[in-house]
Amino acid sequence: MKLLKVAAVAVLVFGLGSTVMAEGMKKDAMTHSKKMMQPPFGTKADVAYAKDIWQKISKAGFLGIHGRLYVGGPPHGKVREVVEGVVDNKLVIVKSNYGGKGVSIESVTKDPKKYLKAVTVMVKRKGYDPADKDWFWVKYGTNGTIMKNRKGLQLAGRVAKGMPVGCISCHQSASGADFVFSHNKTVNASVTWIGNKSMKAKFADLMK
Repeated sequence: MKLLKVAAVAVLVFGLGSTVMAEGMKKDAMTHSKKMMQPPFGTKADVAYAKDIWQKISKAGFLGIHGRLYVGGPPHGKVREVVEGVVDNKLVIVKSNYGGKGVSIESVTKDPKKYLKAVTVMVKRKGYDPADKDWFWVKYGTNGTIMKNRKGLQLAGRVAKGMPVGCISCHQSASGADFVFSHNKTVNASVTWIGNKSMKAKFADLMK
C-alpha cells in the first residue's frame, strides 16, 4: 500500500510538473508569437525618436517656407516644399504638405499656416534598415503630433515596410535608387538646404 501511495504521489507530482511546464512553454510561444507579429513601426522607441526629431527640426528652423513651392499629387499635399539639412549628424529631409479648398502656390505663399496639413520627415540612420536605405519615416500633424493609420498605429519608424502601399513601397520607385524623389532631375521638385553649407558637401553622396 505504501508503495502504491508513493507511486500515486509521484504520478501526481509528475503530472502537475508536466502541466506547469506545458503552460510555461505555451506562454513563451505566445510571447514569441506576439513579438513576431509586432508591426515594423509605431513602437515606443520609434515614437520617442520621432518626438525628439520634431523638437530638433523645429529648433533648427526646418519648418516654414524657405524654398520653391511646387505642385504635386497624392498621397502628399497638392502644394509642397522640401528642405534638407543635418540633425545629430544625420541627413534629414522635411516635406511640408499643403492642401485644402483654394490651395495654390499663391495662396500658400500668402498664408502657409492655413493650408498646412502635415509634415513628413525622412531621417538617414546608419544601420537602422539597410534593406531600405536606412531611412526612418514619420508623419506629423501641424503641431508635431505623430499621425496614425486606420488601425491606430503611429506613423513613425519603418512605416509600411513589406506592405504594397505606404512610404517605403512608394519611395522604392525613385529613379535615383536612394528612395528620394526630390533628388531626381526629371521630377517637378525643388530642394532647399537648411543650415551649415559646409555640411552639404559631406552628405553629397546621400543626395545623388
